[in-house]
Amino acid sequence: MNAYQPQDHPFPQSLQAVPPDGQLAETFAFTPGALASGAVLGLLGFAIGLGMRGGPKSVEDIYLPLGCAGGAFVFGLWEVTRRMKRTVLVHYGNQIGIYRGGQLTDVGYRSQITIYQLSVLNTVRELFAFGILALFALTGGAVSVVNDPSSGLVYLGVGIGLAGAFLSSIYARIACRHFFVPKGNGSEQVMFTREECNRFGL
Repeated sequence: MNAYQPQDHPFPQSLQAVPPDGQLAETFAFTPGALASGAVLGLLGFAIGLGMRGGPKSVEDIYLPLGCAGGAFVFGLWEVTRRMKRTVLVHYGNQIGIYRGGQLTDVGYRSQITIYQLSVLNTVRELFAFGILALFALTGGAVSVVNDPSSGLVYLGVGIGLAGAFLSSIYARIACRHFFVPKGNGSEQVMFTREECNRFGL
């Protein structure tokens, strides 16, 4: 599925020159953002716990807080970066201009956009795992946060991250359709909302 690059294609180099109603923009679920939020809440819980104990007593006491801080940074950066570099398609007849980060990177044929069918079994397994774990973590956090704010916030952080992943999976599978689009000499998987797919006839 290689994109081709004709010299006289009708697509401007910058996406800014394309009217918004002519753009089919990639959409995202929000698993990284949810995990980053959960990590921040977990970090707050560990900070409260350390404060109640008069600070860390050994190097081991800061391993988990540092892990939460690292998780918040990595997942937060991932969430922001991917949205800044989202893939946008522009159609012109049977041609498509493919933009990433606002700049034209590939030109291809509309027929090169192929649908990606999600596995029903994987979907059920993922939703079940995220849903059950999120329920246990949120329940445990809600019960313990009054008597033990430190542990309660950590559990709530885990629960929020997993609950966000659960809702994110639902959104990605119900509200969106998944496709392969050309990228250089290969392809990448992207998803668009069903409403936008209908508007562009995908």
